[in-house]
Amino acid sequence: MVHRFSITLTQLSYFAECAKTLNMTTASQELHIAQSAVSTAINQLEKALGAPLFVRQHSKGLVLTPAGEGLLHETRQIFGLITDAVESIQAGQNEVRGTIVLACFKTLAPFILPQLIGRLNERHPELSIEVVEGDHEECMAALRSGRAEIAINYDLTDAEGIQAQRVGEVRPHVIVDTNHRLAGKKRVKLSTLAEDPLVLLDLPDSREYFLTMLRSAGITPKVKYKSSNYETVRSMVAMGLGFSILNQRPDIEQTYTGAKTAILEIADPAPSLRLVVSALSQAAGTAKARAVTAMMREIFAEAASDEGSV
Repeated sequence: MVHRFSITLTQLSYFAECAKTLNMTTASQELHIAQSAVSTAINQLEKALGAPLFVRQHSKGLVLTPAGEGLLHETRQIFGLITDAVESIQAGQNEVRGTIVLACFKTLAPFILPQLIGRLNERHPELSIEVVEGDHEECMAALRSGRAEIAINYDLTDAEGIQAQRVGEVRPHVIVDTNHRLAGKKRVKLSTLAEDPLVLLDLPDSREYFLTMLRSAGITPKVKYKSSNYETVRSMVAMGLGFSILNQRPDIEQTYTGAKTAILEIADPAPSLRLVVSALSQAAGTAKARAVTAMMREIFAEAASDEGSV
């Protein structure tokens, strides 16, 4: 039985690019075709479906309509099935090649990405990595929009439609300046910092993790300074502007200011952060995604082994 449809894969691919960029000019540039061709394809698609897919804003680009959002969801599934079929025929399910776009939590990126990409280049030389950095919500948005296939993130919140595989965990610690009264200690109770000003790593979801930790220790946090930049927080602490709580640990004590920080283990039962590799629940995992996930597990297994041997 032959099925005939009034829409084409070309129209859907143009639509998906417009939904990704929310700008018809940018979409045409990414597709390397004339803007008029993109505009015509979208108009024909809307006519065939009998519903507008975008709201056109002359100076602000495009906004997806409810019908557009629904079609985008179905289009991803269609292209996912086609991509899987083509990759299966051309390269085989277990061959890792081509390009994968991964989103990464911005404070994790300098600690994880260089090692991850370096190892993947050695293990899978035909695999190309493209990176999108952002906070938790920005990484989730990159997944949902189809901009990224997987995300390396902290397991901070439950996200509907997202499946997460745990690859490791990182413990929190306190940092203070080297002249701080507690700088010579190895472990501290958070209550000993109750009167100290806090320099907060201020990222969505992350901030609640740190503040809840302090409140659970019976402390009302005295937030003096905030920054969404990890190194800015470390530098402020090094200059004696307050203490902070962080999870990732650089191998150097020195900050951008030249001053150093001291790391103190937390004696309280403070929750670790789980590190996860996330993907859309309905997306079929590719060999590329499996390779990245496996490498993340390998890196963190080695890190855990090194900690246990100290």
